[in-house]
Amino acid sequence: MASNPSYNKTSSGIEIAQAYAESIKGKTALITGVSVGGIGDAIARAFAHAGAATIIITGRNDTKMTAVHTALSTDYPGTKFRSLKLDLNSLALTKQAAQEILSDPSIKQIDLLIANAGFGSGKPDREVTADGIESHFGANHLAHFLLVTTLLPKLKAAAKKNPPGATRIVTVSSNANNISPIRFSDWNYEKHSTAVPDAEQPSWAIHPVLDLPADPVPFSYLVAYGQSKTANVLLAVQLNKLLGGEGIAAFSLHPGVVRSTGQKELINESMGKKLEALMGPPKTLDQGAATAVVAALDPGLRGGEAVYLDDCQVSDSAPAWSTDPQIAERLWKLSEDIVKEKLG
Repeated sequence: MASNPSYNKTSSGIEIAQAYAESIKGKTALITGVSVGGIGDAIARAFAHAGAATIIITGRNDTKMTAVHTALSTDYPGTKFRSLKLDLNSLALTKQAAQEILSDPSIKQIDLLIANAGFGSGKPDREVTADGIESHFGANHLAHFLLVTTLLPKLKAAAKKNPPGATRIVTVSSNANNISPIRFSDWNYEKHSTAVPDAEQPSWAIHPVLDLPADPVPFSYLVAYGQSKTANVLLAVQLNKLLGGEGIAAFSLHPGVVRSTGQKELINESMGKKLEALMGPPKTLDQGAATAVVAALDPGLRGGEAVYLDDCQVSDSAPAWSTDPQIAERLWKLSEDIVKEKLG
């Protein structure tokens, strides 16, 4: 469990960061998907509020990046904010961004990496990345997989100086991981769902709640999104296995229902109201950042002992297909193979 059992869905990210200030003070963090009105912005504010030395903020839109950089720098002049152009729609550009950080002599180490950026099309038709990969799987999982693995030298440099487990990788998932396992036989979602094995069948239960087709369809953006969110958790599981012995811990989480800019792209207003009726009122941005802040900073958490958090506490709500070590290892190998094929 988390160190403070009183933290819950109403807890504040800034409050929690202040409580665990010793875990972030003077540290360097990298957060993907930071834009005004998003959870990434709220996470950055919590870290800066508690004394982070440097926060690398990423985004693919220059105008939005400039706006959030200006706002954060104005509100937190004691923290250095470093903007990084990161286009998760392209593996080559993701690799290029990671190499930029690796070659930056001013970034000697990365103490915390928060894989927060998330894509949700909200559209009925399948879309692909620049690499021909189904967009949710490509942006939400594969690009983050590549970013994390490329930046390992900076994370390992931090782990040599920090207490064991204080260097952390946090993947922001979603309870949408309950919608779909990894479609190993059709990871690129090119087949009708009826063509995949029973073990890879998604759950269609949420579809009628959101006025979407209840029966299998050729493509469902919620199933595609669900597969990518399952992959986020599995990535943390495998990172703990591979890096735990070097002092690096990994966690994943459900931030809660937050009417952030990203969620508004995935869930329209009508669907949002239906979700609120089902799950209660949405969290504020600061509350939506809170579970990620716990995952990043709580010194009581142990990588490998716990991997998934919800409402600021360790949770067993992630399905077995999201946390099984053998599935995590299989996904890691698949991810390596895809990246190698695409980048050479």
